Amino acid sequence: SGSGTHLEHNTCTLPAFRKMLSLVANALAHDASKPVTVMAGSGTTNPRRMFWETMEVMQCMAKEPLHLTYRAVGSSTGQKEFVGPDDKAVKYDSKMQAFGAGDIPMSEDNFNALKEANRTMLHVPIAIGAIGVFHSIPKDELGDDGELNLDACTLGEIYMGTITRWDDERIVKQNPGMTAASKIYVAHRIKGSSSTSGFTEYLEQTAPTCWTLGGHKEFGKDKFGKALPQGDWPTGEPKEGSGGMSEYLEKRAYAIAYIDYGHGDDAGLTAIALKNQDGHYVVPTPKGIEDAATFAIKEGDDVYPKDPTDSFHGRNLYGIEGKDTYPIVMTTYIYLAQDYTKRAADTAAATKAFVEMVISPKIGQPIAVENGFVAMPQELVEYSKAALAKVAWPADMQEYFFETEDKTAFTKETTRKEEGMLPRFLSRKRKCYGDYERKQILEAVEDIDPDTFATSEELDAAKAQIGALQKQIDDNDGDDDQTAAFAKAGLGLGVTGFVFGAAALAVALTKKHAVVAKPSVKVSEATVVGGV
Repeated sequence: SGSGTHLEHNTCTLPAFRKMLSLVANALAHDASKPVTVMAGSGTTNPRRMFWETMEVMQCMAKEPLHLTYRAVGSSTGQKEFVGPDDKAVKYDSKMQAFGAGDIPMSEDNFNALKEANRTMLHVPIAIGAIGVFHSIPKDELGDDGELNLDACTLGEIYMGTITRWDDERIVKQNPGMTAASKIYVAHRIKGSSSTSGFTEYLEQTAPTCWTLGGHKEFGKDKFGKALPQGDWPTGEPKEGSGGMSEYLEKRAYAIAYIDYGHGDDAGLTAIALKNQDGHYVVPTPKGIEDAATFAIKEGDDVYPKDPTDSFHGRNLYGIEGKDTYPIVMTTYIYLAQDYTKRAADTAAATKAFVEMVISPKIGQPIAVENGFVAMPQELVEYSKAALAKVAWPADMQEYFFETEDKTAFTKETTRKEEGMLPRFLSRKRKCYGDYERKQILEAVEDIDPDTFATSEELDAAKAQIGALQKQIDDNDGDDDQTAAFAKAGLGLGVTGFVFGAAALAVALTKKHAVVAKPSVKVSEATVVGGV
């Protein structure tokens, strides 16, 4: 009817009502007399979950209302938005971006463009990751040590299309006892990615005579359809994203693909052991990845310049020395302006506090580990703290403090009576229910006993029993239509329950890394501070 009393015509449905209550509760949790401080970053996609979760935690820790966002658009776009407007018609201002982020250093062209504009930027390392190379050769066809071992030259020749079979003598020589005799099915990324940059730059640096196409973010054609100077990939199947690469390995035996370590490890893929600088074959491990950063920071400024405002172009963690060091390690950076004095003071304060949280071993680094990265060694944390200390902040900026032993993000939390209730104190003793609920879900998933899962043999047996029952029903269909109908209905319910049970288990497992989002406060433009 037109009265609006029926549920289908009522805009205040139960989910909408719950959402409204969440918004009201969230608004009441903060000081309503204060305007919302906005901070927005953009850049590489790899740390997006780490950033989003840290931002949510920070919003929950704050007494005053914050609105923190990160646009995952890729390292190149993050750099371009950091440098400044490309299209004057858009009316974009680089001050709209509180920080940029990339898995690669600022490009030489962009760094020089900043210098020409009398702007100084600095790199703040915030996480360590790696590019893993994975395969799908059946385990019983691998060599005597149960792993697939490859040096950089062999890997380069596979991706050049020079080596096309797993029984090639150059592969067998590195893998005694290997019996795989199949064609090699190669996968590569279809669009530009930092994974492609890391992988091809490693090959260029380590085996330039075997991989001759150089290090690039993208092959083929640019976004305008124009052929790139380096041309297309010499061989392989194009796949989109880490998910596409993983799916290819899962469905295609005898395949090879490069994927960021965190994604590949979470997907349970089998890593190739790459020959490192010391001549050892190593698979990516947290220790082997961390060792690269530790060695680099101790050996001088070849990778991390003493002055973080210097150019980082051409500096990387590929082929770092060490017995257990993995050879394709990458640093993820936050790009900061050296001068924030002309930025909105509240946004600047939020930016400083956020970066402190991200590099903190007490807050951000555990979140980084949860999201596929390796915790930075303490030496690199100290480097990042020193870099952050070089930033000039607004004179009228009211800094955020933390309810910890020394009021920074880097020490143990403690109760600071009365002081912790001051407006600019961020406290881990304040939490959002979403954060609590997420931890409960993760603990529940960790407590799942894998021995209670049905084995593949048991599932196959159940399917066979269902098939036999279906055949028996079909054979008896003409004898008693009503009985057959009831039997089919029962069988259908049984199959449905089986399917939903499997689906529920899959959902539970895939939710292990899910983030329960905290509802944001909807505010008018008049109440927003910062952002420009």
